Amino acid sequence: MKKIYAFCAAALMSASMFAAVPTEADLAKTYDLQNNVVLCVQFIDEATVCRDIRFVGSSNNWGKGEGSSEAFANCEKFVLLPGFEEDGWYAAELEYSDGFYGKPMQETEDGAWSWDWQPGKPDAWVHVGGNEATLNEENGTETSAGYGSAGAYIYQIKYWKNHKNPCVPAIPHHYSITLYAPDACAEMKPAIAGDDMGWSSNEMSEELDEDFNTVYVYSFVGQEGHSFKFKELTDTDWSNEMQYKDTANDEWVNGPNHVLTADSIIVLDYSDNALYRFAQCKDEPLETVAVFALLPAGAPASGVEIIGTFNAWADPEKGGEPVVMEINAEGAYVATVQATSSDQFKFREAGTWDNEILQFVPANEEGQEGKWDGLKNIAFGKVWKDGEGDLLGKKVVDIDFTNPAEYCWKVAEGIENIVLTEKAQKVVVDGVLYIVRDNKMFNVQGAQVR
Repeated sequence: MKKIYAFCAAALMSASMFAAVPTEADLAKTYDLQNNVVLCVQFIDEATVCRDIRFVGSSNNWGKGEGSSEAFANCEKFVLLPGFEEDGWYAAELEYSDGFYGKPMQETEDGAWSWDWQPGKPDAWVHVGGNEATLNEENGTETSAGYGSAGAYIYQIKYWKNHKNPCVPAIPHHYSITLYAPDACAEMKPAIAGDDMGWSSNEMSEELDEDFNTVYVYSFVGQEGHSFKFKELTDTDWSNEMQYKDTANDEWVNGPNHVLTADSIIVLDYSDNALYRFAQCKDEPLETVAVFALLPAGAPASGVEIIGTFNAWADPEKGGEPVVMEINAEGAYVATVQATSSDQFKFREAGTWDNEILQFVPANEEGQEGKWDGLKNIAFGKVWKDGEGDLLGKKVVDIDFTNPAEYCWKVAEGIENIVLTEKAQKVVVDGVLYIVRDNKMFNVQGAQVR
């Protein structure tokens, strides 16, 4: 959910009592506020500045690739605001367009850039004048800022993502992380994964604490600010990571993520099974679920299967077996499975991920174009209902994917596959959806029509 975070200037007296704050009138003397976005920023508290600050956003394709010094050099630079240099106010002027999004980023030591050096969560942005940006928290550690119109936006930034300081080299520490894990599945072994580990599984040693409780320990050399979390050691698709109970919404969610701090001895107690679990180690009851699905035209003649966490995505090493669906008299694909409410599923051609259902993702306010992407995972508990009549005692999923404006097969049976890329565009003619790519028009099953 997008939130507008606004604070009156009076609340900032302690931070800027002796600092002059620019006004829209001050900015109008230097910049065009009628046609452009002028983002004026003072970096305070932990948000120290030692290198160039540039604007990364929809106006420059979000930096055209992380780590590129050439791309970053082409992003608009923040310069000290005339008349407010001593107070450390920076400003960048950018041509306004609908859906304009972006944020200040500080360059890395080698002159490139990294997502690490961006402002943190919405409370890192303090509004002190001009228009209000729309601040959208992302990934729990960072913020996208949307600018709904041309004009001045005046903010103070209090800290960078994860409270990391780009002007101070991160100090390596010999970390020791001890995990008290929730009750796990039989023979399952917890592992640790992190951003500086490529998010791959790292085996933890199983030990006993002084009270003879089982703990899992991992020791390594790392740097402050890096994130980590826990998952099953043999889990390659993140289907069995640790989850915690969101009691406010009464649902289990992935995580929690942690950030390495200056404290090199970290002990985490997740032994309370009411609050923590591994995704596939559930106390939820198994339900008999009857699935009825109307699928997009062009379904593969080789068959369609339902696949998900309930059958460990059909991985034989995890005891998974695919469930091939049958076609009933009404043309629906049907199957009966055993699943819990939090199990997830989707559909694919029998035996292969090369052909699955695609879903059209509309353009968003961050300037990303609409595109076709794999169907998102569906939780059984979000779509099932209690059965009636002959299905009494079973849960029922009755789902319709036949709208060609929203769904299609990646490879339509009997038709040459047309790869849909981010360059493809959606076009509706006389109420019918088509895809235009490379000046050619195709229907949603991939057949060229013009």
